[in-house]
Amino acid sequence: MIENSFINHLSGICILSSQLKDAISTFLVEEQYQPHQILFAPGQFENRLCFIESGLARNYYYDEHRDDHTVKFWRPGDIILSYQGYWAQPAYFYTEVMDHSRLLTLKYDDLRGLITAFPEASLLVKNILKIFHEEEHQKQRLAVLSAEQRFREMKKNNRLIFQKVPLKIIASYLNMSRETLSRMISKG
Repeated sequence: MIENSFINHLSGICILSSQLKDAISTFLVEEQYQPHQILFAPGQFENRLCFIESGLARNYYYDEHRDDHTVKFWRPGDIILSYQGYWAQPAYFYTEVMDHSRLLTLKYDDLRGLITAFPEASLLVKNILKIFHEEEHQKQRLAVLSAEQRFREMKKNNRLIFQKVPLKIIASYLNMSRETLSRMISKG
């Protein structure tokens, strides 16, 4: 079953009872997306978390010049989670699927119901939020590095992104021009 990958992923985050695993499985929905489809847009309510079974996604926003700036990438095995969505606040960013993607989704309302029915689900959510927070910390750490260091760190930890994502988008994530990124790549 396709949901096994998500349940296995969650089981790696914390120990889950078979009852909770079964309950989560009943709420999962499989969604298929084409490249460049928007999952959420600013002002919309993100009503579900998404597990990337296959594909890629990103968060981005537009500045006053209508240039887009990528703030986050998600790869296979990642959970797209939004604090704003969980707390029923409108989204800040666009969430775009970058490649043919298969997602498993779980509505936040269903997740809250699972927390009520299964106390262990609270620990699961706490651990997911901890991972999300650690990823945010890594992004902040990346921001204070030099352009060369940001490039090296990104290349070392995100080979799939460099294989599948246009340089312009990677450059926006690294807060540098496409030309600067191209020069760094050509240097090796």
